[in-house]
Amino acid sequence: MNEPVVVALSAPHETRWGFTQFPAYSPMPDGSILLIYADAEDASETHGEPAPSFTSSDEGKTWTPLHSDLVPARPHFSVSPVYDGEYLVVPSLHYFNVKEQDVALPEPVAESFVYGPLYTYRVREIDPKVFSYFSQLDARRWRPSTGKWEDEKVAYDSEDLLAWRRKDSDLLPRAFFERPVLKHKGELLYADYRVRYAMPDGHIPSKGGTDLMASDDNGHSFKHRATVAVDRAGDDLYGEPALEETADGGLICVLRKSDHEQKPLVMNLSSDAGHTWSEPEVLAEFGVFPFIIRLPSGPLVVSYGRPGVWIKINEDGLGKNWSEPICIIEGDHYEVGLHTCGYTGMHVLGPRSFLLTYSDFDHRTAEGVPHKAILSRRIDLE
Repeated sequence: MNEPVVVALSAPHETRWGFTQFPAYSPMPDGSILLIYADAEDASETHGEPAPSFTSSDEGKTWTPLHSDLVPARPHFSVSPVYDGEYLVVPSLHYFNVKEQDVALPEPVAESFVYGPLYTYRVREIDPKVFSYFSQLDARRWRPSTGKWEDEKVAYDSEDLLAWRRKDSDLLPRAFFERPVLKHKGELLYADYRVRYAMPDGHIPSKGGTDLMASDDNGHSFKHRATVAVDRAGDDLYGEPALEETADGGLICVLRKSDHEQKPLVMNLSSDAGHTWSEPEVLAEFGVFPFIIRLPSGPLVVSYGRPGVWIKINEDGLGKNWSEPICIIEGDHYEVGLHTCGYTGMHVLGPRSFLLTYSDFDHRTAEGVPHKAILSRRIDLE
């Protein structure tokens, strides 16, 4: 592992949650690497505002502020290479405000507790403009023919869709692509946990879960394909999914179970383009916001954290036999958010090389002043 490169620093002595956290990479059409992070309270009310953004044209050795008509938005943001040399972005925006739009909500069809009470509603039982809001996502697309970013709408499957809101909030969050879309056998696949769907048997997942969305038209529309993982008992999240292709042409999805309690990081597999999935099995003792990549030489690498930051390697790329955890930052199991937010991102550099980005809450400047830091680090597998 190379020494980490400091991309950004918080104000001195920053300790507020959500500030200088949640970093993520993306590939840009000009070949550079984008790195964004969040700098606001971790709440739905702050989503959609511009995020601090940097780019690197030398494989992460140096970083400079982004200058582009593409404006990344917090809390998470991803630029996805799709087919025909195009790039697709579905960013977070300010959410639908039922009070401002004078929309009356029906009785919730489910209630749960995820860092506070959550209420779930059937979208079709709300005002028609709510259905339109959920079924037409604002997006931007870069085409080689024009060499610029253009606005468009992405049609998103809203049959059996469920909306949710937090207690004392008037906002209805909707899907945005915070992870890269996966190119797989001529389709685009996206594992989504921001939206929820009623199960075919009518069951309402009170804590949500992860659903696979598929596009056969290069991202102009997405249809709901299958439920990747859900806890019908309503105890576990099965959220923050990371999706990748395995060496044998299958799919692997790594999922967070933790909410206000520490729970294992899990994974499941599909051999039929995501139509069916194996039962989730434990991948690591803990973990939030996992990220997964497959290197050109074959290995799968997963990164995760909270407490600390860690990676695991699956050398054959099949997703079944993983290395012991490799520590990047130590963590405290009794104060899991003390040293880092634990959210990570990776970017492939070469056959056995990649970049890892994460936050370090214990960074000190040369003068010894404490800051939160966003770090980028090159890792080469032997």
